[in-house]
Amino acid sequence: MGSLEQPVPDGQKQVEIPCISLEQLPTPGSAHDQCGEALSASLDAAFSLGGPGVICIRGGHDFQQQVNRIRADLLPLAWALDHLPEQSKEAIHERGTLNVNNYSRGVDGNRSGIYFHPATDTPADCLPEGIPAEPNFYSPNLWPDEAAPFLVAVG
Repeated sequence: MGSLEQPVPDGQKQVEIPCISLEQLPTPGSAHDQCGEALSASLDAAFSLGGPGVICIRGGHDFQQQVNRIRADLLPLAWALDHLPEQSKEAIHERGTLNVNNYSRGVDGNRSGIYFHPATDTPADCLPEGIPAEPNFYSPNLWPDEAAPFLVAVG
């Protein structure tokens, strides 16, 4: 089991993220007891009571090529998002949540991003009748005006 470690800013706690190779994952349809010791140890470390709740999966050449393609497609969009007119960014800014859905800027001092529900623009509509929509997880996707049609195409 490997781990992913990053420098820790002052005042923040360092968390070790357990890692496993893509090749060590079970194939679809294989039995759970065929996971192997490395995967079991990584999952236990990631999701035990004191674990970070996430796991890093590292892949081989094909996986890395796909990651590189996604990175090449998305990083220019991050720059374009950051350079939208302020009015466009305000139109898609989160309302009542932080770093959950829609556009967030300056989280933790410098982190920004756009988050959206991937299956529907109105996730609250998927809830059973009578179940209130918790705003942190069921707020509607907000898309920018004509200043950023590239975001609608991605979303």
